[in-house]
Amino acid sequence: MAEVMAPMHMADEDQGGWPWPSSAPPRPDDLAVLYQLTDRLFRALGLEEVYQAALDAIRAALGCSRSSILLFDHAGVMRFVAWRGLSDPYRAAVDGHSPWRLGQPSPDPVLVEDIALTSEPAEVKEAIAAEGIVGLAFVPLVVRGGTIGKFMTYYEERHQFTQREVDLAVMIARQVGFSIERAQADEERRKAEEALRKQEQRARAMLENAPVMIWTSDANGRCEHLNRKLREFWAVPDRDIGLFDWSATIHPDDAKGVVDAMARAIQERTGVAMQARYRAAQGGYRVLVTDAQPRFSPAGEFLGMIGVNVDVTEREEAESLRQLLVAELNHRVKNTLAVVQGIAQQTFKGAAAPPELQAAFLGRLNALALAHGMLTESSWRHASLPDIVADTLRTAAVSLSRLSLSGPPILLEPKAALAAAMALHELVTNAVKYGAFSNDAGRVSVTWAAADEASSRFRLEWVETGGPPVAPPRRVGFGSKLIERLAAQDLGGAASHEFRAEGIRCVLEGRAADGACGAPPNG
Repeated sequence: MAEVMAPMHMADEDQGGWPWPSSAPPRPDDLAVLYQLTDRLFRALGLEEVYQAALDAIRAALGCSRSSILLFDHAGVMRFVAWRGLSDPYRAAVDGHSPWRLGQPSPDPVLVEDIALTSEPAEVKEAIAAEGIVGLAFVPLVVRGGTIGKFMTYYEERHQFTQREVDLAVMIARQVGFSIERAQADEERRKAEEALRKQEQRARAMLENAPVMIWTSDANGRCEHLNRKLREFWAVPDRDIGLFDWSATIHPDDAKGVVDAMARAIQERTGVAMQARYRAAQGGYRVLVTDAQPRFSPAGEFLGMIGVNVDVTEREEAESLRQLLVAELNHRVKNTLAVVQGIAQQTFKGAAAPPELQAAFLGRLNALALAHGMLTESSWRHASLPDIVADTLRTAAVSLSRLSLSGPPILLEPKAALAAAMALHELVTNAVKYGAFSNDAGRVSVTWAAADEASSRFRLEWVETGGPPVAPPRRVGFGSKLIERLAAQDLGGAASHEFRAEGIRCVLEGRAADGACGAPPNG
């Protein structure tokens, strides 16, 4: 820039002694302006009050009718934050202009006697001239040694800055920069406190209005807080929470186990999960499932426990009823199977039907009963495919050395479990009569696995070796047809047979229970 826009170097403010920028002592009226500014900045309750106090002091001390304060934003661009006597078009035209960069170490003020005589870009000079400005000054606002912004003074005529004006400008800038930093820190703290307050309000509202029972205890296990749902459950007023003995509401048969478990969790600073019956204020006992975890301060001090109680009374009653119905159903089905078995034996007794037909029918009936027994153990929820394979092969009464079983845990729904048991029974029966189990050297390998990771489907492979040579059949037998029909209709998959000379190979594909397929093999 030309000499009419030159920086004026100031003495180092950290040299100690008199804080005035130059050696010339200040005038009393200058000190009055600074004292008034200091008082207003001290009392300022926010950035806006800091800005207004600064603009008043700049006008009073430097004799200008127009002034402004600009700060760097987060992108490092200088932006207007406060001003006096400047139009919107002017501020838009010079927005972002700065002789310094963000954080620049302690630059000197830049004083412009006449903007027309500088080397500034033509569009900048035109905008300034259009605003009626001739002389102006850029005074840096410095915090902790780095530039955060500036304040500007504007004059309608050429203005030659005196040492007194520069000293005053620097003193004002020092105080304003410090006050802006303090006000920004206060504002950030207030925002953080407000955000924390709102967060705490939301958390309290969530805890208070949660659809489950939530509580906290102190380090000795005494109640500290019960949310609305739990206060209503026990009919405990807020004022009595600290005196409330929750353990007195536990069913006598459950009390010792619950109290001991909670005491152990508090002593060991660990979580605890339990289920017990508690007396409700409305009368009767309700089944509550409790999950509690220890609470710690930021310093690691144990504060007590926080827990959630969920009322599962209806679920437990429904489960008890379901088990009762399943038990009754199992009893009736077993009786029905026994009746069918008895009728079959009486029907085949002395009849002209071949013995192998009787054996085949009773074998299939026994396979059905075997699968039914497995499902009964799980209350007809599911059955384990590995267990079905093992139990079905056990009916062949062969040495374990002739068997090879490998695969992950896979669960089948009842319909699929019955189909798998029937299909495997057909394979075992065929192996005993014609295949690998019909001599002393044959072996059977059964492997199963998830068909793919994306779906709940499985693939089972039955491979026979060492038995009598196998020739492809001239027609498809009943057993093969039954396996294919079971796979398609009940397993939701397919079955294929391969009649190799060294032994039969059968592949079954089907649907497993949701989420019960895909574990790694346990071969």
